[in-house]
Amino acid sequence: MNKVDATWYKIKFIRRKGKIRKIITYTDQSVIEKHTRIKEFLEERLIFSKFTKAYVKNSSIFNNAKAHMYNDIFIKLDIKDFFISINHKILLDLLFSQLNVNPDQTKVSKMEISRLISICSIEKKGLPLGLITSPILSNIYLKEFDNILYGKLKKMNFKNIIYTRYADDITISFKSEDTNEFIQGLKVEILNLVEVLLKRYKLKLNRDKISLINLNISNHVRITGVSVTKDSNNYRRISIGRKRINKLYHDALNLFIKIKVRNMSLDNHDFLKIRQIKGMESFIFSIEKNGYDTIYSEKMKLRINELGFESLSQLIKNLPEKNF
Repeated sequence: MNKVDATWYKIKFIRRKGKIRKIITYTDQSVIEKHTRIKEFLEERLIFSKFTKAYVKNSSIFNNAKAHMYNDIFIKLDIKDFFISINHKILLDLLFSQLNVNPDQTKVSKMEISRLISICSIEKKGLPLGLITSPILSNIYLKEFDNILYGKLKKMNFKNIIYTRYADDITISFKSEDTNEFIQGLKVEILNLVEVLLKRYKLKLNRDKISLINLNISNHVRITGVSVTKDSNNYRRISIGRKRINKLYHDALNLFIKIKVRNMSLDNHDFLKIRQIKGMESFIFSIEKNGYDTIYSEKMKLRINELGFESLSQLIKNLPEKNF
């Protein structure tokens, strides 16, 4: 299996945040197994950047936000079209150097790595969204970038500088009580540094997704979907946010009503949605240690009671599951 066969995959397009994304899904079980073996091989042979919080074991958007929660100034950046912009020649060189660091392990040739990249791609540039191997290869692609950027940020003598990357989302934070004008100047310095460094990897910043939040002025910052808030005593806490908790409520109720009230049968998409709902609730509980029901209005709570449950969590437990 050295060349990509068009029958291995199915392409679909989804709209997310106003943008059309091309997602690749598998049609061939043998390709899934092949990609799984490649992923396991890479995980066994490589050490990943300590700055990346996505696609690594025991890490999540919660860990990403938590790393920054006691700082004051937050600069949030986004790499433009990250996955589809990854350069295969650069990826090959990076893989070759990282896979052959340990002299006690069998050497991997550039020809073998080239075949690996070919098997994990569908075009001559970029990594397809949806394939098992794309996340791990994207982390390899930016490991060197992560280390160099953090080293340069450290030399700028910020107080408590923290840098993390969650896929294409970059967060840089530090402590400061300087004027907003001075901090804006620091932001420009950091932007220039990141842009110059990204050019080495044929990548660009998304200029429409640059933000600076000063917790000396504000009381809230959102980092990769998780909120860090502070009160008048500067006590910090992490929250999943009202919007996501409300979405859990509406998604769960809509499915329950479809099953129990309207007596409608469920298709595979519905069962997948139920798994996502239960997974999201588990994730919310991992952050909202005191539960999430307090966010709901009395009217929302009454609707849950009318359906025969004391809480949304109890309703979610009663949603049926199917093994795929």
